[in-house]
Amino acid sequence: MRGWVAAVTLGCSMLACATLYAYDAPDYKLLKALLPPAPGAALCFTRTYDKAHLKRHPHQRVTEMILSLRYVHLSDEDAILVATDDGGTVKQDFQYDFTLAAKTRDHGETLYASGDCASGEAIGCDVECDGGGIGIDPIAGKDGTILVTLERIRMSLGCADGPDVDLEGGVDDKVFKLAKASPSVCDAMEAEAFKNRQ
Repeated sequence: MRGWVAAVTLGCSMLACATLYAYDAPDYKLLKALLPPAPGAALCFTRTYDKAHLKRHPHQRVTEMILSLRYVHLSDEDAILVATDDGGTVKQDFQYDFTLAAKTRDHGETLYASGDCASGEAIGCDVECDGGGIGIDPIAGKDGTILVTLERIRMSLGCADGPDVDLEGGVDDKVFKLAKASPSVCDAMEAEAFKNRQ
């Protein structure tokens, strides 16, 4: 969603200056179809690549991937201002968040990334400050299976003060087929990601 943003600065004074963000609103239809809005709604997807697969794809760096998607209701204070066709704004009281974990051949520790998602013609999830992101494409007729597309995403290496790592879509790291998993898989992954960022 970061890519849709245009800042609007309102009434500044010596004491305070409020900056609100107006978005050219994505319609969210694809995301809502994948994850219908509801309090606490979440989906988890994962794949661990076995030795046989990795032997057939020697250039694939990713050996395991876990993706968590969550629908988040926003308070009135945190609501996002969305631009309307008539030049005004309306408050959007929700967002879709993601957390991604990946293990690779060349790092001993798990890589983590997080941000938010939007959809128009396609579903995209971005890391703030030009950190890249991923695309999500549900496979028709395959309930619970998605394709994750990767060009570049900035991830952190295992801990809060660890170095950032750009995971890029190489020869065999452009598209990943993930299957729906138990929510407990993503709960454990997010707990570990949060702990590592303490």
